[in-house]
Amino acid sequence: MIQLRATAVGVGLMLVSSCALVGADESRDLSQYEVAGPYMIQSVRPEADRLSGQVREFLWTHWRQHRRGSVVATHFYVDGSSRTSYFVEPDNQGRWLIVEYTDNPFPPNKRIHREPVHKFACAEFERVEPDPLHLPLVPIPDQEPRQPEAYLLHPICSKGKDAKLW
Repeated sequence: MIQLRATAVGVGLMLVSSCALVGADESRDLSQYEVAGPYMIQSVRPEADRLSGQVREFLWTHWRQHRRGSVVATHFYVDGSSRTSYFVEPDNQGRWLIVEYTDNPFPPNKRIHREPVHKFACAEFERVEPDPLHLPLVPIPDQEPRQPEAYLLHPICSKGKDAKLW
């Protein structure tokens, strides 16, 4: 019984630590940001699309309206997990960006080296049809209303490379 409690406490601590902001060590006054989440998204659960859509809608809305925002989403897969912190904010030139920090807080095998935090930032986005295998990507007009589960976000600065879709 004692071992079960210790395991439960350990899992609880892992979940709490997964809510921390990745990349928060950069100088940001988080009191200026609207915060959403944290989201714990398990890929095999029925609510995964809905929760991912909420993250996407938060990012799209804040970026379009030039409102500071931050959200943390931890994705759990069969073979591991990833934690992503997003910040919607202006850069030094006044362009509105979405900055993404991703790490792997729970490697599937403790012997596997944990990858460093990956940073990605972009100032131009478009909504695209939700089929990530459909190339070329099909943009959705800005004025067309869509539920967040019915589109993906495409950072335009990744054109010409492998299409990055959120």
